[in-house]
Amino acid sequence: MCEQRDKFISEKLSLMEERCRRNKLSLTVQRRAILENLASRSDHPTADQIYAAIQGKITGISRTTVYRVLETFVQLGLAQKISNPEAKARFDADTRRHHHAICVNCEEVIDVHAPDLDSIAIPDVGQAFQVTDYSVNFTGICRNCLAKGGAAHITERGVVS
Repeated sequence: MCEQRDKFISEKLSLMEERCRRNKLSLTVQRRAILENLASRSDHPTADQIYAAIQGKITGISRTTVYRVLETFVQLGLAQKISNPEAKARFDADTRRHHHAICVNCEEVIDVHAPDLDSIAIPDVGQAFQVTDYSVNFTGICRNCLAKGGAAHITERGVVS
């Protein structure tokens, strides 16, 4: 597992170098550290969580820099931004098509790999909009919250009360 994660990080860093060169962006220490941290995680961190993890390693890095770099990664196709019920942006270095399950109690985001969902026919939504990609987000209660009695917080519509 660790070997796979190391390979993934290495591939992401190589891709970042190629995309930065192609887009005439500097290969900064900050960009490398942020991507390395993001690619090493599976918890779909917020920008603040990445900032907290690297602030002691990169002298003078600001929270604003982390936000800007993550947005640049999204634009370059190195990361994806995942929306969730709390409207906090979370980020994922895995840009292959996959979906997410989001816990309404603790906000944990879990990858969902389901080939049936990957082959959904994209509907024609009219001339005013062209669908270019999609992902499916499931909301519910994670295993840890269920074990703590988290199901009691769900109403009949599945919304936290």
